[in-house]
Amino acid sequence: MNGVPTEAIGQMFSALAPRYRLFNRWSSLGLDDRWRRCVVNEVGAARRVLDLGTGTGDLALRFIEGSIHRPFVVGLDLSLAMLDVGRTGGESIFPAWVQGNGNQLPFITGVFNSVVSAFVLRNLFVGGVMAPALREVSRVLEVGGRAVFLDLTRPRNIFIRWGHGIYSRTLLPLFGRGLFGNKWPGAYLSHSIRALPPSDVVGRVFLDNGFSSFECRPLWGGIVSLFIGKK
Repeated sequence: MNGVPTEAIGQMFSALAPRYRLFNRWSSLGLDDRWRRCVVNEVGAARRVLDLGTGTGDLALRFIEGSIHRPFVVGLDLSLAMLDVGRTGGESIFPAWVQGNGNQLPFITGVFNSVVSAFVLRNLFVGGVMAPALREVSRVLEVGGRAVFLDLTRPRNIFIRWGHGIYSRTLLPLFGRGLFGNKWPGAYLSHSIRALPPSDVVGRVFLDNGFSSFECRPLWGGIVSLFIGKK
């Protein structure tokens, strides 16, 4: 399934847009917002932030809501349907929504302090565009800026992996089929999680495409991980 056209991935997520937020809440058992807050805490005080593959804008909004000094946040996504859902209820506090492609970012060089992303890195890999997308992320980052990618990963601990596997084969498909019906991309979701390479391989892609350092930090027993690159 590697090499899935970027346009096809965008169309798939557009079909999921109306209930995408709800699926994230249910499928993560309510943990997805905590995971996003880990990204916000990792970035710290940033003035200009790009949320790559923003979807419905949940991560981007975390950088604005409750912040005394609101950063300028841009949410970019391939899917206009996702962006339309994100605009609902958040337009008054959200500075910029941009439809665009992650491997051809429509921004000038060095304009952002931080680039963040949630649940997108494995889609870049499956779509065959991880390297060019990371080159673009590095290009739009200022020197010393950081990219923080949050994504689903496979736990290393055998017991956590066993429980995670049972959940993925039982409850997760129930949530997906219940919310999306025949639009549920279950095969793609499970494949993309398995397909993401080990952290040392991902790290090499970061280092080969404009980053000076890389760190992978597993969270919640490795169910999700932060992939952190510094320019």
